[in-house]
Amino acid sequence: MSGSALAVVLVIGGVVVAGVAWGIIALVRRQQYIKSLRERGWTFVNSPDFGAVARLTNPPFGLGFRRDPDDQISGRTASGRPFQVIEYKSERWKGWVAMVSLSRRLPELWVTGGETQVRYGVEATMVPPPPALGPGWQVGTLDPAYAAELLTPQVCNQLNGLAGGTTGLNLGIDADQLTVLDPPRKEVDQLGPWLEQLAAVADAIDATPLDHRVQPEQQPRFSFYHHPDWYWVDVDDSLLQGTPVSRSGHNHRTADVIRGRDGDGPPFVALTHHWQTTRTETSTDSEGRTTTRTVTENHSEAILGFQLPVRMPELTVAGRSFGRGISFESERFNDQFKVTSPSTKFAYDVIHPRQMEYLMATSPAPFRIADDWVWFSPGQHHETVIAHSSRFLREFLAGVPRFVWRDLGLADSPYPPLDAVTAPGGR
Repeated sequence: MSGSALAVVLVIGGVVVAGVAWGIIALVRRQQYIKSLRERGWTFVNSPDFGAVARLTNPPFGLGFRRDPDDQISGRTASGRPFQVIEYKSERWKGWVAMVSLSRRLPELWVTGGETQVRYGVEATMVPPPPALGPGWQVGTLDPAYAAELLTPQVCNQLNGLAGGTTGLNLGIDADQLTVLDPPRKEVDQLGPWLEQLAAVADAIDATPLDHRVQPEQQPRFSFYHHPDWYWVDVDDSLLQGTPVSRSGHNHRTADVIRGRDGDGPPFVALTHHWQTTRTETSTDSEGRTTTRTVTENHSEAILGFQLPVRMPELTVAGRSFGRGISFESERFNDQFKVTSPSTKFAYDVIHPRQMEYLMATSPAPFRIADDWVWFSPGQHHETVIAHSSRFLREFLAGVPRFVWRDLGLADSPYPPLDAVTAPGGR
């Protein structure tokens, strides 16, 4: 063996030995850490199931289709308040979250400070922090009056104490859990006192007169932020029989199936459809020898459908493409949309001037009414796409005139115009 080759072997061997040594050190440290947790009377679970976070729906929870809890530390504080510190990974976030239990289920509230960013996905109005909280803080809420009731001087004092003289704190209320991102979990001697301070914040919140703010109990399941009636199914291949999926190829299957509804809107089903196609390719080399190989390709499509309370004539609304659809009185609308239907009268009844204005203002994904379903072509399977289509369709259906619903056999419109939004209206 040459000198250079021997040197390479020695370098590689040294790297391998160093890697093994570092792995052993990391394993020993991990075991010592777990031992120190258990010596405090806490429980450590290496791979908790989804039930550990199933009741949590506010960010970082409640977002995405991939949600994986990992190392979990749980126990009780000195006052007997349950807590857990858990590693959590989703499609949009990875890190550690600490939480202690509150005595009541309360609306969401966010308190962040310093250079700490508001959590990804949070939908809240930022309001001025109370004077007792001090400068450098941000408060997010859906109801400013609720934030004023909760952030009493006592609660603010405890928050300042938890921050430890800085405002690098990211805290939120998720029903009956007080959650904080990035707790000091690496050193058990720091984590214990810090959890006691977090429990003191919870004590102060529990002491506020907020019984009139208590939220209803929700079923612990894979649910979605701000969509309490959505739920995760994951796989339901029976849906392939009744949905407008591509029928070509083989190995058809569903994934990421979601069912639900928003308020009094129509119920929906959303999923990703996967399938494969196979073809044979034949080639001839320079010597005239022929070879054949089989090529398998993977395909997927997003499916989103909303079920109506009654069968309706077919109607398709899509962007402009080759050819013209039914002509409406607005050339601007005709330039933007192509509407087709075997019943021109039905199309004119449903796509009236207010409906045209609404369609041009919202630019929905292409959709088709077929019997008692409305099928969208969303392009991707994502919560925001589902939510946008759900809101659009609810207002679109509110704009269908009452006489149309009556002609279809209903006593009145099942979707009255929504308040606080500009809906197409009805007549």
